[in-house]
Amino acid sequence: MKTTLRGIFPIIYTAFRADGSIDEPGQRRIVDYLIEAGTHGLAATGGASEAGKMTLDERRRLLELCVEQTAGRVPLVMGCTADSTQESIELVRHAAANGVSAAFSLLPRDGQTGQPGQKALAGTAQADALRAHYLALGEASPIPIMVQEVSQPIPPELIASIFESCPNVCYVKEEAPADTGHRITALLEASGGKLSIFSGGANVLDDLARGAIGAIPGSIGVGDLSRTYDLHVAGDRTGARHAFNHFLPLSHWRRQFGTLGAKEVLRRLGVIEAAHLRPSAGKSEPDQRLDEHDLRELDEIMALQGPPF
Repeated sequence: MKTTLRGIFPIIYTAFRADGSIDEPGQRRIVDYLIEAGTHGLAATGGASEAGKMTLDERRRLLELCVEQTAGRVPLVMGCTADSTQESIELVRHAAANGVSAAFSLLPRDGQTGQPGQKALAGTAQADALRAHYLALGEASPIPIMVQEVSQPIPPELIASIFESCPNVCYVKEEAPADTGHRITALLEASGGKLSIFSGGANVLDDLARGAIGAIPGSIGVGDLSRTYDLHVAGDRTGARHAFNHFLPLSHWRRQFGTLGAKEVLRRLGVIEAAHLRPSAGKSEPDQRLDEHDLRELDEIMALQGPPF
């Protein structure tokens, strides 16, 4: 049966130590910080949680840790994108056994990139792979499934047809890099208003006005976003706009630096001890750092914004 989920469900970033291991006390503080900020739910083990850099056992432990610390205070959803559909099914069954309310997933990584040395799936092959993945996941999952869109938007008609074939695939996590608002409208039109859509939160007021039921943003500014949602639902559009505008300077700064910038904000707020990212195993990554000018800009933004920054 479909779980009723609405509101702001921030991705729980992962607290790491300098050696790349999970900082469990820091992880618990992130969960508490987000709940105390007024969020309506939480989202664990997503891409911004750096789950793709973890083993399956690490992901299971991270999820269990988040479930333990959440302690039923708010609903919890989780990311189950993996190297194959079968791994995604294993992750989501583990999550369901731990009381998680829903799971979101991209096409498995072997479907996104093809086999080693091959080009990424495209056209009819990708549509077939998407349908097969979400139908298999939806039919095997004890909890509702969210279709996740990030860099490769899926035709709204395809998502609607997957839902018609398997009503357990009833949510969409819409984060297309462009035209998100229009896609929300198209998804609702294609499904006759039956799909439940979360956006990424960057334009949450427009998204809510179009019919989104909430957002799954990052771990910063969630107090502002939660107030924005609550005031919107209460019919106070002016108040919602003020709350959202308070979030914008920090959101704009953070976009340059992704998770690293957001973790620096959490470090300054005393939530985590250090803004560490976990390196990807066996991969050379560009140097990610904040220089003195980046930090000065953040100093000024946080000082001018005032509480809770």
